[in-house]
Amino acid sequence: MDSAISLTLIPTGQAPDTLQARFPALAKLASPSSDQELPMLVAEKNGEPVAVAVLQHEKRHNGIMVSNATITLLEVDEASRLQGIGKALLNALEAYAATVTHELKVDCGAVIGRKPMQALLANSGYQQPFACEEAKTTQWKKSLV
Repeated sequence: MDSAISLTLIPTGQAPDTLQARFPALAKLASPSSDQELPMLVAEKNGEPVAVAVLQHEKRHNGIMVSNATITLLEVDEASRLQGIGKALLNALEAYAATVTHELKVDCGAVIGRKPMQALLANSGYQQPFACEEAKTTQWKKSLV
C-alpha cells in the first residue's frame, strides 16, 4: 500500500461537504467577503484526507501581488500527527503563497495550545508573535522573499 502524501489545492468555495465533515474547524471559518480568497490545500494519504490548511488573502487583480496572506487553519488529523504531514503541507502552502504575496502570517488561533505546530513554525523561520516589531501582534510572520 502506497503511503505517499498527495496535495490538492481547492479554490474558494469549492470544498466538498465530506472534507468539512472530516475537519469540523472548516465550518467555523468566516465566509470570505467579495474581495477575499480562501483557497485550501488538502493532504491525502491512501486516498483519504489527513490534513487541511486554509489561506486567506485579498483577491489579486491583473496578477499583482497582494500585501500579505494569512494561514487561518492548519490541521492534521490526530492519527496522522508527528509524521511530517504538517510540515509537508506548510511547505506546499508557502510555495503557493509565494505566488500571491511577499509575507505570510499565521493566526495564533491556528496554533494556540499545539506545541508541535508552534515548534514547526519556529523551525520553519516564522517570527513568534511577541518577537515581532508590532507590540501586540497575534500572528506568526515569515517573509517569502
